[in-house]
Amino acid sequence: MRYRLLFCSTLLLAAACAHAEDPPVIAQVQVSGSGADQLIRQGDSTLADALKRLPGISIAGVPGQGGEIRMHGLGNGYTQIMLNGVPVPAGFALDSIAPELIERVDIVRAATADASNQALAGSINIVLRKAVARGRREWSAGGAGGSWSPFSPTLSTQLSDRVDDFSYTLAATLTRTRNVAPTVVIDRQLDPRDQLELLRRTPQTEASRDDALVIAPRLSWKLADGATLTSQNYVNLRHLAHHHVATETDIEGGPSDFPDSVADYAANSAVLRSDADWNQPLANGATLDVKLAVSASRRRARFRFDGADLAGQPSGRHDVASGPAEDSVTASGSYRLPLGERQALAFGWDGSRALRREYRREQQYGATGAPLDASDASYQATVTRLALYAQDEWDITPRWSLYAGLRRETLATVTATVAAAPADTRSGVWSPSLQALYKLSGRDQLRVALSRSYKAPKLADLVPRRYTTDNANSATNPDTQGNPALRPELAWGLDAAVEHYLGRDGATGGALLSASAYARRIGDVTQQRLYQSAGVWIESPVNDGKASVRGIELEAKLPLQAVAAQAQAVDVRANVARNWSSVDCVAGPDNRLDGQLPLSANLGLDYRLRAAPLTVGASFNFQAGGAVRVSSSLSTDSSPKRGLDLYALYRGGDNTRLRVSVANLLSQPHKELVSYSDDSGTLRKTTRAPTSATLRILIEHPF
Repeated sequence: MRYRLLFCSTLLLAAACAHAEDPPVIAQVQVSGSGADQLIRQGDSTLADALKRLPGISIAGVPGQGGEIRMHGLGNGYTQIMLNGVPVPAGFALDSIAPELIERVDIVRAATADASNQALAGSINIVLRKAVARGRREWSAGGAGGSWSPFSPTLSTQLSDRVDDFSYTLAATLTRTRNVAPTVVIDRQLDPRDQLELLRRTPQTEASRDDALVIAPRLSWKLADGATLTSQNYVNLRHLAHHHVATETDIEGGPSDFPDSVADYAANSAVLRSDADWNQPLANGATLDVKLAVSASRRRARFRFDGADLAGQPSGRHDVASGPAEDSVTASGSYRLPLGERQALAFGWDGSRALRREYRREQQYGATGAPLDASDASYQATVTRLALYAQDEWDITPRWSLYAGLRRETLATVTATVAAAPADTRSGVWSPSLQALYKLSGRDQLRVALSRSYKAPKLADLVPRRYTTDNANSATNPDTQGNPALRPELAWGLDAAVEHYLGRDGATGGALLSASAYARRIGDVTQQRLYQSAGVWIESPVNDGKASVRGIELEAKLPLQAVAAQAQAVDVRANVARNWSSVDCVAGPDNRLDGQLPLSANLGLDYRLRAAPLTVGASFNFQAGGAVRVSSSLSTDSSPKRGLDLYALYRGGDNTRLRVSVANLLSQPHKELVSYSDDSGTLRKTTRAPTSATLRILIEHPF
């Protein structure tokens, strides 16, 4: 209720000023974007590395090794990832998309009726390359390497052209990535009197190979009567292999089941996606837009784990064959009808149906190689989604505009497993949204949004099958199991922002100061329940009460020449985000939702030399860590992350560009801690991962 009162108060304030001098008509501004030039400016090799510099965006995991992309410090399904406006399927690897293939990235912070509201923290929409200039031909080649990473080459090309009413773009990237990631895991167990009972130190090394070919063709036709037809396609062929070695040293207490182990994983995957968009102008300024998307993905994987005792003799092995296959069809459409010059109504639908089949067959062997237990955790699931919506966009005055929308979305998931009865999960959500934008002097503006969003359970969390750990099951290393009774999380959200543009004589030159704030009240929060069954530790998701999330974000873009004509050609970029959250069912302090990142900040400088076609720059990224209380017995902790990246861009006379960049120059080690305490004592698992700097060189040349 307090969110609604604050929102209404803001609307009344805007209405009181609505009769001031009228500037140009305003547009919806719930979206902020980052274009292709910004994404590739630093020479990043992965999309995650490029996105981490945007306001409010953070990357989980070890620095320089990719990770989950988060908004407001929240991941795990709270942040919705979309490709060309359509949510990506489960297991889709964002790092498989090279930054060179992307037209822009839109950051959508408040939900609207015409898009999926499975975006409690917000949405990140990745838009692939579109046709740009006539007769464009360009190739790029380069590679990256570091202290532990062998040279990893990449080759890209972009072709685009127009022939009468037909245009096309073909973008393709071929990459070969090699990486070595060492870690050290320390397990420590204390009795109730804090006396040491167990101490193990396990150095581990994981060597990975990743070969990928990505092709993204786009075709566009201008039809009669102003209609357009566009086809955006995406093909990703990938081979991934991991070789993991662990060698345990027992300082106190007994060894694990497999003190020494070697694990090998290899997978071949293919993802095909095709989107078609038909836009037809109608009478009286109305438009009809219809979209159809089909996708198919296949992965075939083999995993082998070989364990040995302290003497190095084989003590057990298990083999796993697995592979998901998913096919989906998505259809959507909208009818937009202007009502005069200042108002427009829109009605639409959005539906999808996906069939996912996954097999996972495991065979265990004893020390002599004799077969032991076998299991089959295969399943099949059908996920059906249907949404209907209506929205009204109204420029009440040239200064003040209002947006109102209502969306009804239903979701049905039917799963069938080998070992359990079929499960049918259904849910429906009404999602109203209301936004107001008030234009201040010049281009400055104030915006406020109130919306309802939700987070649907991941399919893997609904399937009641057990994933077992390879070695040393414990409270800090449990098995995992799905819960078919899991319900969606529902949230009311409030977003507000003010933007102030700087510049000489009304010309901003991209200079911007902005401040934003958000708040969410979430119901049926998903928490992980940790328990023991027959001596085995298991973790399973459950709905457990409510949570509150809130935060602020500040951003500054300051091209100095836009403020002072005689200044150097230096662009300053800075942003900071502070997040807070609390889970009602977990006593504080540090009862943050989903291990929410409390603080992130970026500072960047770009300097264009006057005497040479050279631009140099640097960026510093900081992400705070800290303790998180998951339950009364379980807590986690992580170290802060500090990253310094440098780059240089040289532009030749024939439009050749040479990019040289160094990422993660500080090479700070990363640490994560999981701790469990009860009446029997305390168990702590600490993982330390060193990191290294990476040098990347990229040449881009037209032909």
